[in-house]
Amino acid sequence: MKRIGFLINPVAGLGGQAGLKGSDDQTGRELALRKGYLKTAPKRARQCVEIFLKTEEAGYEILAPEGEMGGSLLRQMGIPFRPLGELPSGQVTTREDTIRAAREIQRVKADLLVFCGGDGTARDLCQALGSEFPVLGVPAGVKMYSACFAVNPWKAGELLGEFVRGKQMAFALREVMDIDESRLSSREVSPALYGFLKVLDDGAHLQRAKEMSLGDGEEAETLAEDILSEMREDTLYIIGPGGTTYRIKEKLHSKGTVRGVDLVKGGQILYRDADEQTIWRLLGQAEEAEIIVTCIGGNGFLFGRGNQQISPRIIRAVRKEHIRIAVTRQKLAHLGGKPMLVDTGDRETDEYLKGYYKIRFNGRESALYRVDRN
Repeated sequence: MKRIGFLINPVAGLGGQAGLKGSDDQTGRELALRKGYLKTAPKRARQCVEIFLKTEEAGYEILAPEGEMGGSLLRQMGIPFRPLGELPSGQVTTREDTIRAAREIQRVKADLLVFCGGDGTARDLCQALGSEFPVLGVPAGVKMYSACFAVNPWKAGELLGEFVRGKQMAFALREVMDIDESRLSSREVSPALYGFLKVLDDGAHLQRAKEMSLGDGEEAETLAEDILSEMREDTLYIIGPGGTTYRIKEKLHSKGTVRGVDLVKGGQILYRDADEQTIWRLLGQAEEAEIIVTCIGGNGFLFGRGNQQISPRIIRAVRKEHIRIAVTRQKLAHLGGKPMLVDTGDRETDEYLKGYYKIRFNGRESALYRVDRN
């Protein structure tokens, strides 16, 4: 019988649609909640567990903290589990709670710890467990640069099901990367390597780590100039974060943000670092709109990693034919032929986004490239 530790960081990802770039700061989390944004990690954990429950009958025991770090969700879903302690009523969870719960799961000798969170959660587990205890990450954070996560919650559920059924699987040391949220406005700051986690790996279900500095160079400059030359005065442009897209923002009358979503019309930045609600409001006032995004170098994510402000309802309203992918040939080559990925949190939207997109490098050269959800 497999013993599965189950752990949720309930505030992971809370800052995504709120445009906060992360969820480490308590003041930012409180602001996001006041503006009506919801905790998304419990939903992502549920998506994983729902797929796992389709597993053929196999013996397993789930070990989880009480409360919103795991137990509450399992009880809502009617899943028996062994409780591992409870937070005092009303207490806001902290990284110390994550570390304490992970060490308890390690102490009782679980076969695997499934955790739902982001890069900060992965860092906490590095501190708590080192690199010898087996884990599997369910992606629920904002930036998601680390390689210890499945590509989406559903793939995490499939992988967990295969493990419980006894399929022979490998474990790999995978990078844990994160960025200092206090320096997010700087173009120069890059994610740092904080360690490695021993991750359940079948060679297909895990995302790759972010690669650095693939948005620079003469080709990115040419691409930015080409996109600017085609911008129409009456169209609202929703321009996502990234080094490549920042080249476009640099050439406007006033510079935009490196890691935010900026709204542009008539050659002017209407709004810097917009949250989801602001984008939706201005989109409702626009006759025409276009989304301009780049993919993350290395892991290839187009939506769902660092640009959650561009939500499923915004994508649907703009429509996929009005999405322009700003990516250089160098960055595309580093994907090694693997598709770009989407993980918007809504499976129907992920399915809608699948297909081949025309990538234009300049006014003369282009390529077709596939976008998929796994």
